[in-house]
Amino acid sequence: MQKTLLTKLSIIIGLCIVCSIGLTMISDIIYERQYYAESVIKEITQQHVNPQEVINPFIAIPTTVTSACQSDTPNIKGKCEPSYSKIETVFATQTQATQNLKVNTDTYKRGIYSATSYEGQLTFDQSYMSADNADKTATLLGNDSESVTTSLNTDKTPLAKTIIHWNKAKLIIPVSDLRGVATLPTITINQKSIKAHYPQIPMIDNLTYVEVAIPKDVLDQLINPTRQQNKEPRVVAGSINTDLNKSEVSSKLSNPRDNQALNIVIDLPLVGISNLTTVPTGQNFTLSMHSDWQTPNFIGKALPNTKSITAVGFDASWQNQYLTVANNQYLSQCLSAPNHQCTVISESTLNTDSHSYNPNSFEASRNPTTDSAAVAGSNQSVLLNSFGVSFASPNDVYLQTERAMKYALLLMLVSFGTFFLFEVLKSSRIHPIQYLLVGCALFVFYILLLPLAEQIAFWQAYMVAASACVGLIGWYSYYVFGGFKRALIFTATLAGLYAAFFGILSTEDLNLLLGAIFCFVILACVMVMTRKLDWYKVT
Repeated sequence: MQKTLLTKLSIIIGLCIVCSIGLTMISDIIYERQYYAESVIKEITQQHVNPQEVINPFIAIPTTVTSACQSDTPNIKGKCEPSYSKIETVFATQTQATQNLKVNTDTYKRGIYSATSYEGQLTFDQSYMSADNADKTATLLGNDSESVTTSLNTDKTPLAKTIIHWNKAKLIIPVSDLRGVATLPTITINQKSIKAHYPQIPMIDNLTYVEVAIPKDVLDQLINPTRQQNKEPRVVAGSINTDLNKSEVSSKLSNPRDNQALNIVIDLPLVGISNLTTVPTGQNFTLSMHSDWQTPNFIGKALPNTKSITAVGFDASWQNQYLTVANNQYLSQCLSAPNHQCTVISESTLNTDSHSYNPNSFEASRNPTTDSAAVAGSNQSVLLNSFGVSFASPNDVYLQTERAMKYALLLMLVSFGTFFLFEVLKSSRIHPIQYLLVGCALFVFYILLLPLAEQIAFWQAYMVAASACVGLIGWYSYYVFGGFKRALIFTATLAGLYAAFFGILSTEDLNLLLGAIFCFVILACVMVMTRKLDWYKVT
């Protein structure tokens, strides 16, 4: 008898080891299916649209810097540094951004796989040229078309001159994937509609955007708002104003009563997949988002200041002054690098290595270039700070199946242990082959769970697979135990295990705690049932 029990214990341990190897194989299948699903979604993004990253619109002004020739020795021609171009930026002093999005999981499908897409309207209500922005604009002041600023050396010899091409100033609306902008946005500047267009020759390299040519009257207001009030005559385009008193202009601009705010409203229709993040720029930036998605995952460098999640959707709002000011520094320093040698990089693409989308597009560089001349010899890139939402699927079947498999070995141990206790306590005779068949039935549960979960909801797949396995094992145990009562007890125990494990899986925040409590309860039950058993007498 002792030899028989030890042999069966060895068989049970061996079956558990075999089942562990089988579960490892199923885990590989889960990872393979998950990778295939994400590769399909990546293919969808390549053919349709990527996750979107939107930078708060700003005004870009092309500038040319021409170096003057110098010579240390008379009659000897000195070396001349070649002229280079850069971009000057003017950021909005006030921005109210709103995003109203509708999320759908049926727009882009490939068989049983689908990508979570969104579409909606993004509105940017901006104000330019308040007192906060006056100093910077004063440094750019010149004529209506072009301004020329000449810098001097310590010995009053000219070093370089800067030509600011005001007539080529553009309103830049950066969007990471322009395929998601099926129709051009509607732009209203001071209640006047202006047509936007895709750039024919991009002013900024490695940055996809829609641009708007700023009208001349708006340029007049942007360059010198006091001229609009005083009705001063315009300077002839292309002339060089060398007598302009910039300190006087700066003092006028710093008086908000003399300023007329430049109001720009941008209505941007946008389509994307999975993620939507926004890069704040300017002086004061606030973002409000409304969507019908019930399970948002807030991502990026800042969480929303306020949020409300209900059964019909969510509302969230962001405002982070530090990130906004930091982005102003990084972006302006990068665009002012000579010959566009610093680029703004978007990383709002799929990251298949981590089986998830990469939310950290435009992540800010920790060592931004502060001296444009320092980057003249090497290309650099800048990633800006962003925040937003990932429309995560609430029914990630691969993650839930993987979590369910973590309790597989415990389920098999309890089932085999129950069989063994019946054999010991009730003197039932159970053959090792019968242990093996029951183990195979428990193993098939996970084989059924994954393909069913890919077709229907996870809880439905779990219920169908568990009911099938419990029914099969319950029917088989009737013949193994030779009685209805014992079979009913074992079937009820097995059904309770599946129900308990599903309850643990449903509580994401407490699953570890509940799993530990469940293991303790199972061990306590076994110890209570065998507390009066004389194992020496049994063996």
